[in-house]
Amino acid sequence: MLHRILLFLIMLLLPLGTASAAVRVGIDSNPPLTFIDANGQAGGLFPDLLQQIAKQHNWKLEIQPCQWNSCLEMLEDGRIDVLPAIAYTEQRALKYNFAEETVFTSWGQVYRRSTDNSQIDSILQLNGKKLAVLAGDVYYISEQGLRQVADKFGVAIDYVEVTSYRDAFIKLAAGEVDAAMVGRLFGIKHRQEYGVQPAPILIKPIQVRPAFAKTAPPQLKQQFDSSLADWKSSTTSIYYQLLEKWLGEKLATQMPQWLSGLMYGLSALLLLLLLSTLWTRRLVKQKTRLLKQKNRQLEDELNERQQIETELRERQQQYQVLFEENQVVMLLIDPETRLIVDGNPAACEFYGYPRETLQGMNIGEINQLSPEEIKQKTLQIKSGDLQQFEIPHRKANGDICPVEILSSPIVVEGRSLIYSIIRDISKRKAAEKALADRNDFLQSVIDGVSDPLMVINFDHQVLQFNQAAARQVSPELLAQDKISCHEISHASKLPCSGDAHPCPLQEVKETGQPVSTIHNHLDENQQIRIIEVLSSPLYNSDGELYAAIEVTRDITERQKIEELLSENEKRLHHLAHHDALTNLPNRLLFEDRMKQALSKAKRSRKQVALFFIDLDHFKEINDNFGHDHGDLVLIDVAQRLANTVRESDTVARLGGDEFLVLLEDIDNVQLVEVMAERICEALTHEMERDTYRQKLSASIGISIFPEDGSTGHELLKTADKAMYQAKGKGRANYQFASTPQAHFDF
Repeated sequence: MLHRILLFLIMLLLPLGTASAAVRVGIDSNPPLTFIDANGQAGGLFPDLLQQIAKQHNWKLEIQPCQWNSCLEMLEDGRIDVLPAIAYTEQRALKYNFAEETVFTSWGQVYRRSTDNSQIDSILQLNGKKLAVLAGDVYYISEQGLRQVADKFGVAIDYVEVTSYRDAFIKLAAGEVDAAMVGRLFGIKHRQEYGVQPAPILIKPIQVRPAFAKTAPPQLKQQFDSSLADWKSSTTSIYYQLLEKWLGEKLATQMPQWLSGLMYGLSALLLLLLLSTLWTRRLVKQKTRLLKQKNRQLEDELNERQQIETELRERQQQYQVLFEENQVVMLLIDPETRLIVDGNPAACEFYGYPRETLQGMNIGEINQLSPEEIKQKTLQIKSGDLQQFEIPHRKANGDICPVEILSSPIVVEGRSLIYSIIRDISKRKAAEKALADRNDFLQSVIDGVSDPLMVINFDHQVLQFNQAAARQVSPELLAQDKISCHEISHASKLPCSGDAHPCPLQEVKETGQPVSTIHNHLDENQQIRIIEVLSSPLYNSDGELYAAIEVTRDITERQKIEELLSENEKRLHHLAHHDALTNLPNRLLFEDRMKQALSKAKRSRKQVALFFIDLDHFKEINDNFGHDHGDLVLIDVAQRLANTVRESDTVARLGGDEFLVLLEDIDNVQLVEVMAERICEALTHEMERDTYRQKLSASIGISIFPEDGSTGHELLKTADKAMYQAKGKGRANYQFASTPQAHFDF
């Protein structure tokens, strides 16, 4: 007996000498369960609960704030030991070690703005709306979560994922989303703060427990379960005090007065008997543990029953909303008998039958399929795959209406049925027919275009073409599902590219403007044909550029005609500006060059010299040698002048035996005199025919711009006078219109 008492005292004193166990706790923002206050301290139901357990078991809590998703990652890879408030699911139980004891039960609640007049009274009314949800939330992604329920009934919700419930309410209050789903406790605590109100949509009741990392010491979970189980057995324990403090939940059950007295008596009796017998004490402890286990079992059974009742009410509510109140036509059909088991009010209104008549009708009385076709469709649906098909249905008044049917197997109260959603598609079919008629009309219009026309998208795929274009397509290409424009035009697998062969489709895509290009194509005889390609942008109903319209035209013959006309124009232009005999510039072209030279001289402050040249004794040559020989002399003079002057100078024939030379960029008199002497020397020679000889020479008159004239006409006039002065001085010389040195006295 004595040694057992000593052993008991040693066990009591042993923890006093044991070092504190460090426990890393992840805290996310989910008030009133967990949060970090303004002082950076952890607060909420679960941190306070862990603090009490830490005191009992000598834990040293190390708080690590984190966002919800990062908390889950840190728990999974062991960077924290425990995440206090997390909903239990079977999938999460594979990653984490959940406590056996449940702290409390919660569920997801959908909220809308208090000022919002739109009705959100069922999951169906969330179709097409934006809903803020916590990323990774059990109410969102788990089995029987909102996403799974919505998908099952074909409700398309635009989910906006956030990192905390508070962010969800912030977006809802700001009007960025139409609704938000949060945990019930967060919604109760904060709905007035953000001006939101609950909608009658509840999602998946869950149990909230702490989750421990797989790498955490196993005694942490055991110690937590042991402490919480003991506290749950006493309605005055710190557990119930914290529930009342943070959640406002208080047990109404109080211990009866007679039981309290009895317990005091028993306690006194036990204390007296404790000294006399350990056996009795052991029996009492065993009975106490058994009672606690029974109590926990009863609590679990009660919680399970409440959960089942809640789920049953939710399912009844979902049935009411999704079937009875739904505006979409729905039927439940027995696959064995093909009889309609039930139809919602929308189905009765659509088909025109009372509900009691619709129930029990054979599906063959409504659809237009044969019994064998109905049997085949039924087998396909029973295979488990969602079937979608279009067939005509007959209404009570005899009208035939095209419908689209979505059918899948469903089990209702243990009975295997077919669940069908029926949509009236008569308007869509009418629109499709109108579109087909319009397409036929447009096709007939483009077929009336004589040039090949194609509609091509920016992947170079031909979307449509007219008959003229179809005649250019080989039978092999027509047999393909997709035809590329470059396969038709060039029999090439690659699109057009490069400066020599630009792709008009690419230019339309880049500029958004019509473009015209010239391509060289090979015809069936492998002859090059010149093709003009006109490409125009094509926009859809939203104003987006999505294709181009290409019209091609063979301009080979037109190009030849244009080239011929261009050559003729060039030849006529040359004849109009050149002397027909000597091919020198005529007076018209010379006056134009004179005008340009004077304009340039004014800018550069340099001078221009004009030579007026008249051949000496040319009349005698014509008389004695003949006019044909005279023409040859003129051609020879033109060639001698051209070879004598600079490339920048201009030589022209004024008419008869008169020639003009224009010297530009003159800055000294010596250059003018040298050029005049060279010309005189080049043109002075003797001609001989039989016994007749004749000397040929030239008389030159020189005028300088601007002293001898400010215009071409004035310079020509003064040069002409100077030429006659040279004639008067015995010919074969040159004379200036005025003293030459005066022109160059700079």
